[in-house]
Amino acid sequence: MKQSLTRYLLLQKRMLRRKSYLVMVLSVLLFIAALKGISMQDSGMATVVIYVEDGADATAVSFAEGFHNMEGIILYEFVDSEEAALLRVQDGTADEAWMIPANMQSLVDEYSNTGKLDTPITVYVREQNVIHYFLKEILQAHFFRHTSVNLLNSFSLEKIGISGLDPNEYVPDGNLFQLYNIGESDAVEQLNYNLMPLRGFLALWLLISSIASSMYYIYDCRNGLFIYWNTKSPFLREFLYHFLTIFDSMIIALIGLWVGGVFTDWRTELVSAFLYCMILVLFAMLLEKVMKSEKVIGVFTPVMITFAAIFSPVFVDLRSYKILQNLVPSFHYLKSNFDCYYYRGAFLYILCLLAILSFTKGREFYAISKYQRRAKR
Repeated sequence: MKQSLTRYLLLQKRMLRRKSYLVMVLSVLLFIAALKGISMQDSGMATVVIYVEDGADATAVSFAEGFHNMEGIILYEFVDSEEAALLRVQDGTADEAWMIPANMQSLVDEYSNTGKLDTPITVYVREQNVIHYFLKEILQAHFFRHTSVNLLNSFSLEKIGISGLDPNEYVPDGNLFQLYNIGESDAVEQLNYNLMPLRGFLALWLLISSIASSMYYIYDCRNGLFIYWNTKSPFLREFLYHFLTIFDSMIIALIGLWVGGVFTDWRTELVSAFLYCMILVLFAMLLEKVMKSEKVIGVFTPVMITFAAIFSPVFVDLRSYKILQNLVPSFHYLKSNFDCYYYRGAFLYILCLLAILSFTKGREFYAISKYQRRAKR
């Protein structure tokens, strides 16, 4: 027992001395530090420049001032001319430019009466993407805030004979929403959008660690590391080899989650981390059994990581592809961390990997037995 423990400690030391593994660890630490630094700066998902035409009426001024103190993931900046706004969009320092017309009140009245605009608000974009449609919704909501005054008064005058109402008087103070995680009674703070994909990136990094561990094992076997390491359970030796590598990576990932501010609670994190460790260890064992070469694994690594990035909820959750999502190891980790229902899926994934490994081990045993019978003849 003491000799086996010494050997595993030496394996741990050997792993920590690998330059490629140290580069992986250093890269993820730098990545976490960079994300944390960016989240502390005044940065937004998009930048909008706003120009108010000369001679603007009171409604146009009020419309533009509504963006002055608006906090969120969109940055709003004001310029003095239309040319300056266009230049900002052209040189890429702004995503969109909004031209606020001087006769905004007439546009509000026109839309309130007819439901459409003959001369809509001009918007200049660098490219049409998802952010553009998001900004379009913000602009429409802000415009409707002003038209709602006319709509409210028209409705109240028609139905109850009262006019002169201002809907802004009925806006409640403070936040309308409070965030809670499922199963928790304490409210959580709004997370900076730069840190939102951190857990997904770390899940993919752990998957890369698992793939690297399978390559390390094949390399060590080829170079005779286990020649004098006789054991009654080669499966257990191989399991612990991968577990040591992935366990170190998981500790770093948990520290990164805590530093990044996306750590939930210890019980949830530890259970999800343990299940993901088991999945990754068995996944590494399966890779080496199926591919049997570092070069083959290296060729398919970009494919596996791309597949995992697409079908894991790192950026978006493609719920219409449930079957493909369940094939990805990182999917079960990212889902189970926020919903204990997915513990069952992770456990079934572990059982499936064990079944496949048992099948491959049985085939190897059958092939060896068949070869030995032929040799006796």
